[in-house]
Amino acid sequence: MTVTERLDRHDRQIASIRELVQEGMRLVVQSRKDIRSLAVAQKRTEENLQLLINTMRRGGNGHEKSKG
Repeated sequence: MTVTERLDRHDRQIASIRELVQEGMRLVVQSRKDIRSLAVAQKRTEENLQLLINTMRRGGNGHEKSKG
């Protein structure tokens, strides 16, 4: 294998590695967006659950809770 062939092979390997790193970075960015979306959804879920709990404690079906 000549020096030129080895350099060409090395250049192709570097280009392949660069593509892998770029794709990895795209995945990281997308993952961050997904995590942010999940965090927003989780916060809404927690707020809704707390509202439900508070409603149940107050007897939210329009009837007084019996105090046993």
